[in-house]
Amino acid sequence: MSSMRNPRKWSSGGHALSIMSYNVLAQCYVRSSFFPYCDSKALRWKNRSQLLKNQFAALPHRPDVICLQECDQYETFWKDTMASMGYAGIYAQKTSAKQDGVAIFWQPDRLELLHSEHVHLKHAAANAIDADLGRRLLARDNVGLVGQFQSTVDGAQIVVATTHLFWDPKEADVKLAQTQHMLAAIASFTATRGGSVFFAGDFNSLPDSDVYKHITATYASAYAAYAGGGEPAFTNCNGVNADGSPAFVGTLDYIFYDRARVDVAGLAPLMSLAEATCEGALPNRHVGSDHLPLLAEFVVKASS
Repeated sequence: MSSMRNPRKWSSGGHALSIMSYNVLAQCYVRSSFFPYCDSKALRWKNRSQLLKNQFAALPHRPDVICLQECDQYETFWKDTMASMGYAGIYAQKTSAKQDGVAIFWQPDRLELLHSEHVHLKHAAANAIDADLGRRLLARDNVGLVGQFQSTVDGAQIVVATTHLFWDPKEADVKLAQTQHMLAAIASFTATRGGSVFFAGDFNSLPDSDVYKHITATYASAYAAYAGGGEPAFTNCNGVNADGSPAFVGTLDYIFYDRARVDVAGLAPLMSLAEATCEGALPNRHVGSDHLPLLAEFVVKASS
């Protein structure tokens, strides 16, 4: 990942914070049939994990907080790998056969974890508008994670949340209900503890979706200013059409923030479509996931 786009000088009256979000493609979802353009050897966890590790090691500046989605191999890889780079972590795992989950890592010399909470999005079924939606929500075991942190430098408090919503475009109502449940959990968590909110993840929803509109009624998107006022052209590029072009190219990943209490100070530029499709799509021999990592720098405004 290259350096930040248009970084600003941080105000002495605010707290600087960098947050990264990345769907790292759980190995339990990797099949050669899903990514036929990719060398099968590159899809093996031994090789792909090294690519992912190299991506983090190559960052010019270590983010204060890293949110991961589709995180499996947590105990056998991610926990120790991130610890070797100076990070502590918390993890929320699905309970189904596909045992991936979401994780939040942070630099302990910069932030102290005060509280955390796992969010089970199937509990959204309790408020479903009808029995059919409730049944479909219960069938999905997507999870979220919320943590409250305090700066070791100036005592500023923040709340970081991450989630990975259900994937199916045909079940937009499930994703919207999951979003509402996650937002309610964040609001409840923050109401009793306080802190500026950051909400990052793979929302499996395009910028014109009800999910995006619902979230941005409360929070702003860090990358919404990218390329002159819109979201990036894509954050996910995978699959293959008959003509060899990618089957899907679109924006599904976001870092949202509390616009009243936080300013964006810089954004990391993203991979171009030409780079992403140099071997058909993602992942490939050089990139370990079918998603792009997002990285933003913020200033948490000083309390009045």
